[in-house]
Amino acid sequence: MQIQEVVKQLEDGLNGLRKFAHVEAPVLSRAYAPGKWNGFQIIGHIADSDLVLYYRFLKAVSEEGAPIVPFDQDRWASELSYTERPLPVSLATIAAVRLGFIHHVSTLPVAMLQRKAFHPERGELTALAIAEHAGDHALHHLEQLEAIREGKTWSPKR
Repeated sequence: MQIQEVVKQLEDGLNGLRKFAHVEAPVLSRAYAPGKWNGFQIIGHIADSDLVLYYRFLKAVSEEGAPIVPFDQDRWASELSYTERPLPVSLATIAAVRLGFIHHVSTLPVAMLQRKAFHPERGELTALAIAEHAGDHALHHLEQLEAIREGKTWSPKR
């Protein structure tokens, strides 16, 4: 994916998530399907995933070849009480991280964006690939959030 496309994904995700700032709590308390995360959990997950991905991105750019560690998203959702986290906290986290991503992806030399870090399950990842994953990840979850807002069940398109 080209740099401009990654930046657009990151911006689109941020703009899409900002639209949920005024969605009422009873709506965000709903899940998109039985046994799945509710809106608060999804937004909390995006916030923390963005933080992890941004850290990985910075490691790749600044410490080429550095190891990056996996995290247990379900455990984080439970232990960090995503259902109790205030929505403005998650949205502010997302905004700050995405603005950092957008700045770096837009301004760093291409050679730096091609630097790699090593993930034990996914192997070598370039900094740009990590940023792309962050962009795609939020857009995927935005589909679920839109289904929640509309009171519909969501299922993967793929």
